[in-house]
Amino acid sequence: MRFWIRWILLLGLCLQTAACAADRISLPTPEEQEARWQKFLAHKTEDRPYALQGSFRFGDSSNTNRVNYIFWSNGTLPLRVEIMAGVGASIAKITENTDDILIYFPQQKKAVIMGNFDEMNPLVSLGMPAPLSFYEMSLLLRGGFNQVLQDLRLDTATSRKAREDHEKYTYYFSSVKFDGLLQLSSDGLPRYCEINNEWAFDLSYEENSQVPDKVVIRSLTDDYRAILLVKERSNPPLYKEEDFHFALPADTEILNN
Repeated sequence: MRFWIRWILLLGLCLQTAACAADRISLPTPEEQEARWQKFLAHKTEDRPYALQGSFRFGDSSNTNRVNYIFWSNGTLPLRVEIMAGVGASIAKITENTDDILIYFPQQKKAVIMGNFDEMNPLVSLGMPAPLSFYEMSLLLRGGFNQVLQDLRLDTATSRKAREDHEKYTYYFSSVKFDGLLQLSSDGLPRYCEINNEWAFDLSYEENSQVPDKVVIRSLTDDYRAILLVKERSNPPLYKEEDFHFALPADTEILNN
């Protein structure tokens, strides 16, 4: 009997200690909220040549596909993208310009020309539904998430007790294309984002890095998830104009979307 009394007293003491610890979690002040938001807005990508290599895994819980990718540009459009199967076979060659996107599928000998993110996201043509264009994806992976969201307006900011520091800072925003919420690290780096009540982003960073090495994109409306990994970054010499173009074979079927 004494054992159970002691156990109950000990349990009560632990719960009281945990409650006191929770009460000691400080909430961000308005000044702290504003400072973190301004740091987020200050993150910009550099307009210099770069190349990104990694993998893109996507699908639902019953069927997942994996491809490798290479992005390269001089920092702005035009952008070249190569999508490859795991063994290196080319699945798609893409050139994204300001006005249009050319996607060539070597295995099908077909090419699609479409307006740049007009009414259809070009990734849908590759069976990879996601709320970003290729260029927007490159901005995200280079640390320019605020540039992806475009012309942000902060609507409200809220604070709450949370286990992770960034979870205490939630910013509700509006922009040209998206409405949603953001949670930011002490460096103003986006760690979690929701847009249009349709998509959620979880961003992970290596220690002391300002650019994400892993982005998980989840649908909030159905069973779909994509995992975007960056395995290698480089800054080669300035690309020439011909580095962004590729020749279409004579027997290519060209479709306009």
